[in-house]
Amino acid sequence: MINALSYIVVETPRMQEWIDQVTNHIGMQIEVTEAGKTIRIRADEKIQRFVVTATDGESTMGMGFEVPDAPTLTACTMALEAAGYKTTPGTAQEIEFRGVKSMVHFRDDDGVRLEIAYGLADANTEFVPGRPIGGFRTGNMGLGHVALITGHFERLSNLYRNVLGMHLTDYTYKPFKVEFLHCNPRHHTIGIAHTGGKAGIYHLMLEYNDFDDVGRAYDTALLNPDSIGVTLGRHINDHATSFYLKNPDGWMFELGWATRTVGPDWEVEELKGMSLWGHDRTWLPDHKREEARQILKQLAAEGMRAPVVIPETQKAK
Repeated sequence: MINALSYIVVETPRMQEWIDQVTNHIGMQIEVTEAGKTIRIRADEKIQRFVVTATDGESTMGMGFEVPDAPTLTACTMALEAAGYKTTPGTAQEIEFRGVKSMVHFRDDDGVRLEIAYGLADANTEFVPGRPIGGFRTGNMGLGHVALITGHFERLSNLYRNVLGMHLTDYTYKPFKVEFLHCNPRHHTIGIAHTGGKAGIYHLMLEYNDFDDVGRAYDTALLNPDSIGVTLGRHINDHATSFYLKNPDGWMFELGWATRTVGPDWEVEELKGMSLWGHDRTWLPDHKREEARQILKQLAAEGMRAPVVIPETQKAK
């Protein structure tokens, strides 16, 4: 049913920090819809890819998923209700703020707000990045992917796979249990991880069109090393070269490049680890961090490598 990750919904007590980071560091575009209260963040031709509301309370992050049309939205709503999830139609104000034709929302088993919508509008103006970049890889693959740390692994796996219709791409048990799920050619749109830590949003991945934009974002992060949650590295499954940047609300942006895609002939596999090299996860407990290092050493000893596949649109540059 789900086509893609369409947008992100944020409530934050740190609005100005968000504006500074997403424009000056990451390179997205801000549209202020109500000064001091609400903004839209753009990453492409769409009217928004984030809707952000200021709050005096705790920060929250939710996700908006895309379906193709009204009948699919109805079918998705019915499937959610049948699975025990209470859905609520979006208000006129919520629908207008998001720039969609219609939407419903509900809470997953960890309490994260999920929205299902269709008809995300194009903006009336061209995308103007906050700093000079070559843009983000979105289109029919959606905004990117989100990784969740969950206390209800089996329930969330069932929600995304059996209720919302995503498909298993691959999985691993080392250094912690993870499933990667896809709903379009992007290698994965959702990652579900059981790390033993507190449930919540782990990261949102944004994919640059140009590798140099990853490097320049990393240079900026190195000016404040504490802002780096995971060092520069390359993933074993989607082949992204990336690093993870802590955002003002404590979860992370994965900023990466050149992910692989999947097709109808994709075969699910168990992974030997999470990364080919790098990606030191500073937030892991010491014993898990050491386990991850040993996995990297073993992969290096085996000589494991992966090809770099540059999207066709970028080869023409």
